[in-house]
Amino acid sequence: MKIYASGCSFTYGDELIDSDQTAWPAILANKLNGTVVNDAVSSGTNSRTMYHTIKNIQQDYDLYLIAWTTYSRFTFYKSDNNFETNFNCGLKHTLYSSEKFYTDWGNTLYKHWYNELYAVKLWLQQIIQLQSLMGTKNYIMVNTMDNNINKWTANKESFIESVKLLINFDIMTDEQIFDEYTEIQYYISIIDFSKFYQWNKFYITQLCSQFKCGPGGHILEDGHAHLAELIYKHV
Repeated sequence: MKIYASGCSFTYGDELIDSDQTAWPAILANKLNGTVVNDAVSSGTNSRTMYHTIKNIQQDYDLYLIAWTTYSRFTFYKSDNNFETNFNCGLKHTLYSSEKFYTDWGNTLYKHWYNELYAVKLWLQQIIQLQSLMGTKNYIMVNTMDNNINKWTANKESFIESVKLLINFDIMTDEQIFDEYTEIQYYISIIDFSKFYQWNKFYITQLCSQFKCGPGGHILEDGHAHLAELIYKHV
């Protein structure tokens, strides 16, 4: 069995001694007597995951593991060298954290252009688009973060109160907010949750309270082994 995995640091295996062997996709592959290409990266974004998964659909893996991360991250490609550059709210980057071009654009992005309402809708669209393209292929999606799902899926009567700290509540009218509610609920209604490991019940960072983590907050070997077992039983 050939397995492909994509996601962020919790799938890549940040802070593990040997991520090639002890990250959860590798453990799962071993349980399934297969091999894995772990295409996840530290600070990986949902747009990156979508891009790379689509890029690898043609490889016809037997199982695709897609771990969605926080919707507050974005991927851009430098114009001079086409280098894939991921932006996160903390502006942490292995190569560019101290570079002015990175911090200047990152500060501009999150101060003036980051819109959480748009970000969650974009993420839901990414799920829908990728599921549509995956078709009959064998794949499992899992959420790495909770992404405020309970707030975005609150019933109409509770929606404004639920998300008012996440949107421009003082600027938007009730009509605008309810239009957004309708759009979000439409996206959610066409997602195939049977392809998820426990949508809105489980996310990988829940394990941080159950297993030992490294200084950077990532689950270590025991947490990855437990996660691999959960996904194995699901498979």
